Amino acid sequence: MRAAVINRFGSPDEFEIVDDFPAPYAGEGEVVVRVTAAGVNPLDYKIRDGSSGMAAQLRDEDFPLVLGRECAGTIEEVGAGVEGFEVGDRVFGMAPLDHKGHCYAELTALPEAALAHSPEGVDDHVLGGLSLVGLTAWVAVEDLAKVTPDDVVLVHGGGGGVGFMAVQLARAAGAQVYATASARNAQRLESVGAIPVDYNEQDFTQATPRPTVIIDTVYFGTYEPSMDHLAEGGRLVLLPSLADVGPAKERGIDVSIPSIAPDRERLDALAARVADGTLELTIAEVLPLREVARAHEILEEGHTPGKIVLDVPGD
Repeated sequence: MRAAVINRFGSPDEFEIVDDFPAPYAGEGEVVVRVTAAGVNPLDYKIRDGSSGMAAQLRDEDFPLVLGRECAGTIEEVGAGVEGFEVGDRVFGMAPLDHKGHCYAELTALPEAALAHSPEGVDDHVLGGLSLVGLTAWVAVEDLAKVTPDDVVLVHGGGGGVGFMAVQLARAAGAQVYATASARNAQRLESVGAIPVDYNEQDFTQATPRPTVIIDTVYFGTYEPSMDHLAEGGRLVLLPSLADVGPAKERGIDVSIPSIAPDRERLDALAARVADGTLELTIAEVLPLREVARAHEILEEGHTPGKIVLDVPGD
């Protein structure tokens, strides 16, 4: 099968497109998905360059390595013990953390619990980029912050993938929502009911009331002032996963970091909201699989207004 592989850690130049990578088979409780779209995420390039903690767990025998942790496509094979899925079903989902992913390829084998049925009328490119950002935002807003209509929410990085989803979920919960972002994202944030704060021109501690919830997808440069700005008894949710919660805990702040795993019930809920138009995933760019290196370059450059998705095989 065709796949984008790396043979060692390094820059995006390490990617190679091969046409003879061994195809997977469906083990017990697994299905093989013929991938049509694969989301590109910061975790992918942090594994590629060796900086992620997940990269430290890889061994020589894991190379050549196929990256990619989320996808959409059609079931090609069903393994023993699988219930609720059949060959030909459209599905989407993400690999659990103990799985290497392998979504930058024509075929990938994933646990059935990591997948959900694709709703009619929703493009695979959207679904291919939905799972990781959607589940992260869902856990942050619904499970950890427990946002209610009584909350004033501040989302740092509201123009990014997770941030934009968090803004929408907090608004759906009835909260008043402010979001820091660049000026180019202002109209997009206003369109979903948020109050944008241009971080280049405004000090968020002066431009917003003291929030009861802060969801910080930026962390660097925002963590310290956010602790000072948070209302007494407020909740602070930090990303990335390696954020240091120690300073907040020392001050008695309710602080947490999302830990996500594929969950069919939440995936179904996210897909239903996308299908009925109450939740929007912005696709910044769709690139063919052969341009995976460029996809990583764009992502590492930062400030991408939405998700980058690979079209697979993308001929």
